[in-house]
Amino acid sequence: MNDPPDPDPPHVPGLRPIRMKDIAEQLGLSQTTVSHVLTGKHAKFRISAATVERVWALAQKLGYRTNAMAQAFREQKSYAISLAVEDLSNPFWAGIAVGAEREAELHGYTLVVSHLAGNTGRLRRALQLVHESRVDGLIVSPISGGDCDLIAAHEQGLPFVQIDRAVPDLDVACVRTDHAAGSVLALRHLLRHEDRSLVYIGGPLDIATYRHRLDGFQAELTRSGVTAAAIEELKEATPEAAEARMVELLQRLRGPLAVYAANFCTTVGTLRGIRAAGLSVPDEIDVVGFDDILMADLLRYPVATVDQDVGGIGREAVRLLLQRLAGAEVAREVLLPPRLTARTSDVPRSEGRARARRARRADGSPDPSRQSRSGGPGKNKKSN
Repeated sequence: MNDPPDPDPPHVPGLRPIRMKDIAEQLGLSQTTVSHVLTGKHAKFRISAATVERVWALAQKLGYRTNAMAQAFREQKSYAISLAVEDLSNPFWAGIAVGAEREAELHGYTLVVSHLAGNTGRLRRALQLVHESRVDGLIVSPISGGDCDLIAAHEQGLPFVQIDRAVPDLDVACVRTDHAAGSVLALRHLLRHEDRSLVYIGGPLDIATYRHRLDGFQAELTRSGVTAAAIEELKEATPEAAEARMVELLQRLRGPLAVYAANFCTTVGTLRGIRAAGLSVPDEIDVVGFDDILMADLLRYPVATVDQDVGGIGREAVRLLLQRLAGAEVAREVLLPPRLTARTSDVPRSEGRARARRARRADGSPDPSRQSRSGGPGKNKKSN
């Protein structure tokens, strides 16, 4: 889901700065209410979402700017929050960062982003920023080997929110996509062809994301009364591993396949393996990938994808963290619904062409595919 563009508030040189009092008078609200909204305390004082939206809309329109240094000194707050994610080169994490930054700015906060790259030392440095009060709180994607650090941080009372994955048994809010529901969407899309053998290719099950996706896939198999031809767990969910596994599967399985590749990298590797075998999508192999692929609609092989609202994850995580900082109770888990983008028709192209030819023969219409080869109406020709 695309985020709206950032508004550019007007700036008129020579005029005095816009004050909270000005916003309150124009909206017919008390200055206290406007102050609570603009300082991020609206959740604590139960100010309605509609009022919050009105205040911020007018503040942006008028070009209101907080005196951040004075406010931070007065309230002993930095008005900065940190976002620590696995890999900023991945469009998934970059999209979360964009959504989080825009939501933080809306509430008068600066977002500090760090790239963990699976390094527990970097995670500890991100937590240290909160320890030292250089940021007010942390939004973090838990990494392998870092669970103990997050458990210790929670015991010390450090405010943070998890995204995409939750440390087991840790009573800290987590915002993520409903991965199981995404797998249901994927499988239902693949089951539209009853004659295809089903294949699942996913990452290691010690990562909760892949467990959720496989659980959803298997639960829908049970509901549908269908058996998968292969369920493949990769030690590492990389394009190289997925390509090698796909090549093996094509040597072992015969007939048309329907493949669910459970993340971006496995989708790329799956497509490479299919290309290496000289097969086509979706005629011979249908593919659904988890996570959208940039320019997927321009690929030679049209691939349906289960898409996550990555900007929504970032925005919701900021909201939860600010509620937590305001002392409000927050939900233990927030699941955002995925959606399926179907770039393939319900009928494979070869089957569709055959049906169209049969229909034309039945009603006596000429076959454009034949005429185009002989320079008939089906072929592009220059007009005289």
